[in-house]
Amino acid sequence: MGQTLSFSAKPIEIKASPAVVRAVFLNFDGYPKWKPGWSLVPAETGKKPLELKKGDLIQVNMDGKVHHPRVVENSPESFQWEGSIPGIGSGIHQFHFQPSQITPGGTTFVQKEDFRGPAVTVASPFLKGREFDMSPWDNFNADLKKEAERSAAKGYL
Repeated sequence: MGQTLSFSAKPIEIKASPAVVRAVFLNFDGYPKWKPGWSLVPAETGKKPLELKKGDLIQVNMDGKVHHPRVVENSPESFQWEGSIPGIGSGIHQFHFQPSQITPGGTTFVQKEDFRGPAVTVASPFLKGREFDMSPWDNFNADLKKEAERSAAKGYL
């Protein structure tokens, strides 16, 4: 299968249950309110985010970087998609909603990506130890935290 190159934003503690954090995350229509510049849209018209299953196509826009990955997992614990450039490599982008061991009743939210393929195998020796800008992911996590905690405090979810 070759090498895997993994990147992860810092895990973030959220004072809201994993169910609330996941509900905010899967409320794709709410993104313009709390995360302008990001959008997730099921490719199949009328399909709800909770209905997405393995193999379903979505459109993801992260601050103007648009791609069309396929859902790998949509469970209470995790939402994942896989995108690829044929012959170059692929990546599985993951969002994990874990019960917190630090914040009672809260969530430890983890965002990461695992890359694999010929490009990773060739480039891996040059990339080891290199710092990557994780600020877009860290900013997303902070915005998700703010919205989930606001929603939990108001009892919206």
